[in-house]
Amino acid sequence: MIQKIYKKIRWVYPKRYISWLEKNMNYAGIEIKTENFITLSFLYSLAISFVLSLVIFVLGHKFIPYLAFFSSFFGLQLLFDLMVVMIGDKRGNYAETVLPDALQLMSANIRSGLTPDKALFFAARPEFGVLEREIKFAASKAIAGEPIEEALIALGNRIKSRIINRTFTLIVEGMRKGGEIASLLEQTADDIRDLKILKKELAAQVGMYGIFIFIAVGFAAPLLFSFSSHLVITMSSISSKLNLGEASKYASLGALKLGVIKVSPDFLITYSLLTLVLSSFFGSLIIGLLQDGKEKAGIKYIPIILTLNLTIYFVARLVLARFIGVITPV
Repeated sequence: MIQKIYKKIRWVYPKRYISWLEKNMNYAGIEIKTENFITLSFLYSLAISFVLSLVIFVLGHKFIPYLAFFSSFFGLQLLFDLMVVMIGDKRGNYAETVLPDALQLMSANIRSGLTPDKALFFAARPEFGVLEREIKFAASKAIAGEPIEEALIALGNRIKSRIINRTFTLIVEGMRKGGEIASLLEQTADDIRDLKILKKELAAQVGMYGIFIFIAVGFAAPLLFSFSSHLVITMSSISSKLNLGEASKYASLGALKLGVIKVSPDFLITYSLLTLVLSSFFGSLIIGLLQDGKEKAGIKYIPIILTLNLTIYFVARLVLARFIGVITPV
């Protein structure tokens, strides 16, 4: 009965999304069935969205609950997918870090007289983490009779990393053309280490731009919005008490016209918060692009920058209200 429910919910989603999710779940090492994961994410998103919309409805809003329900539902579905993608990226980055050591160990095993499949099997060490499991899986298939080339290609396809995929493709091409495997593995390991060093140097060179964006988005933006919103609200309160005449509604001072400011404080606060949320999102993506070369690498910075933005914004408004508001004739 439960499996039927799983399959019915899976049928709602497009096939392209199902295939994409299966691929990324494989990268992330999630071993549950795809329909089970989809059903759980669907039910959790549905329940949380329903509770959120119900709370907003109880507070007295009419149309906002519908908007909150759909936006939170799709937002949570996107959050589950992002979690899967980020886990796969993290596994791939760690595998790239330990790959040169694994190749070096495999080369040493071959030079000691082991066959390539046995050398691959004994190259799996616990300190390699994710890569150990994949190496053992590929080696077991090679020992069972599958060609070592196909096992290595499958290993590269099970980890979300261009470097690992291209590395094992290059190794397989060298094996098929009769190259010396041990030397090929050692040279590949050295090239990967040089590439990692080059990436770190490049990240260090553009790191200053990331720091500048972090300061601008995380500190300067909430301070400026808090000051400007407090200033506009204060001027609006002052101008509302001025009697400038019923006809013109404004007074002139040379080329300067002083009119009544009609700005809702709620509108200013909503606009400021919405802008801070958007700037936190896109600023985090830019920081991730500068540091790792991928926009999605900055997703992990969104909660940090957003929390920092909102905290500074409300704290700055509180400080202005208590200290500057004392001398302000409101």
